[in-house]
Amino acid sequence: MAGSIDRVTKAAADAGLDIEIRRMGASTRTAEEAAAQCGCTVAQIVKSLVFQGEASGKLFLFLVSGSNQLDLAKAAALTGEPLKRA
Repeated sequence: MAGSIDRVTKAAADAGLDIEIRRMGASTRTAEEAAAQCGCTVAQIVKSLVFQGEASGKLFLFLVSGSNQLDLAKAAALTGEPLKRA
């Protein structure tokens, strides 16, 4: 995991972003769990959702507020093809 954290930290720094990475002791699989661990609201959490283009097989990463759901029709229109969960 340390290698992944280092890569993310470096990528953020290269992009001029100042980020704080927090390691959680308990599960953060859901936005609700992550918010509880961070002591913030669900709306302040960013969910990372990965979908795959049905025709191309390309992977698409969507970053969504923890309190919202991805509109799959809008996402498909944006990518130009139907999507399925990866």
